Amino acid sequence: MPPNRMPLPSRRGLLAALLLLSPVPLQAQHDHRIWGRVFMEDGEVHEGFIRLTRPRGGAAWTDLLATSREISEEHYQDWLDATRGGKPHVGTIELKGYRITWEQKHPSFERSHRSGIRFGHIAELTIGKGGRIRIVTRSQYTAIAGLEGDSVVVGRDVHGAPDDAGVPVESDDGLMTVHRLNNTSWRIENEGRSVRVQGGDVARIEFAAPPPGPAPPSARLYGTVEDRTGRSFTGFIGWGWYEILGSHILDGFWEDAPESDKYRRAIRFSAIRTLERSLCGPTVTLKSGEVVPLCSAPFDRDPRPIRISDPALGLVEVEWDALRIIRFEPPPDQPGYDAFDGGGPLTGTVVTREGEEIEGRIRWDADEDWSWETLQGSSEDVEFSIEFGKITHIAREESGGALVTLRDGRSFHLTGGNDVDRDNRGIFIFPAAAEGAAEQAAVDPADGAAVELAEGGAAGKPAPEWRYVAWKDFREARFHAVGAEEPGP
Repeated sequence: MPPNRMPLPSRRGLLAALLLLSPVPLQAQHDHRIWGRVFMEDGEVHEGFIRLTRPRGGAAWTDLLATSREISEEHYQDWLDATRGGKPHVGTIELKGYRITWEQKHPSFERSHRSGIRFGHIAELTIGKGGRIRIVTRSQYTAIAGLEGDSVVVGRDVHGAPDDAGVPVESDDGLMTVHRLNNTSWRIENEGRSVRVQGGDVARIEFAAPPPGPAPPSARLYGTVEDRTGRSFTGFIGWGWYEILGSHILDGFWEDAPESDKYRRAIRFSAIRTLERSLCGPTVTLKSGEVVPLCSAPFDRDPRPIRISDPALGLVEVEWDALRIIRFEPPPDQPGYDAFDGGGPLTGTVVTREGEEIEGRIRWDADEDWSWETLQGSSEDVEFSIEFGKITHIAREESGGALVTLRDGRSFHLTGGNDVDRDNRGIFIFPAAAEGAAEQAAVDPADGAAVELAEGGAAGKPAPEWRYVAWKDFREARFHAVGAEEPGP
């Protein structure tokens, strides 16, 4: 060997050197990615990194599984008792001199609404008939809920869940979540093997932290999105509904070409440093330094919102007209599966317009009562789905809407929808004294009805099961933190 020539390192030695130089361990670089086992209806099992590809993409534990949620009969009955004296709504039609009446849901109480849960809070999904799904959360607090059909939310530590026939079980919380997942599409990737499956063919998905080993083939898009008002949101980014990986393509644009009228321009997201909105369309700056104005023609399709999975907030959707710039960058260490615990009940203090303070478990908008659920609202063409566990304070504003303050100190004035505006169906509070009395009565039924008093109760009378505060009578709510550790950046 020539005296001035150094031997080349072996592949193993080169890998070891790269590990030493890497600021973030390789395992930590993909801990944030969803991993699990997918059990098919035909008995086949796939294990690996899991990505939801339709109807909205998701590949990280902080990503939101967006769903619609049906409201339980128990919650509806509580609302009827509080606002209508418990009397059911009666529909009536006149037909050829005959009057036909029937009981139905009150028109101002919708059967379902937008909802969602971060993938990190889920232990298992079981897809049943009609695409309905049973969600098993990771929480040790969640109890088996009231059921309808084959849909249920249970805690991982609870046994005796209903069988596949969907037999109802006893419940004291009335929680019921329904998801329609027949039209979903999932991709499972592991060590160079990639399988795409349809939701209707999936029987069950079990989630777990990814084991040590190879990273997924493509990185999750990450960066900061700034809107036209100067607000910025940092987290995992989705361009529209589907493009969420560096290997995905930015397309839908046409540019002038000398030889022909136009040609289609497509750019891989992993090559983009920034994407800025201009008057005529996007201007892309590549990592190479090249600036590519995509302004010669409008979008091939209407631009969809830019989605940001913000670990300390939830999901933010920025409309194209509200966008200023997207800055793509490598993700720092992000929350892994162990950073989530499945959440717990919403608790805190509700203050009425008259200044009365009521503390206990909270059911927001007559329905949401778990920290993993989401509060919906909008501001300046930006749609928010905020995880209740990230909220510390909500204050109703006389001009309309509400001021929502997060645990990281950010505040947003939100309007629209049921959660933060005049369409809110009211707030239920289950006082701690009432909960304690109910527990005592269950332990020693011989004592008869519980007589422990909620604040302001009359001597000798049972504590109220709940207090109801209409939106017009609501001033503010202060929420307790849930869990010892909150997942965040």
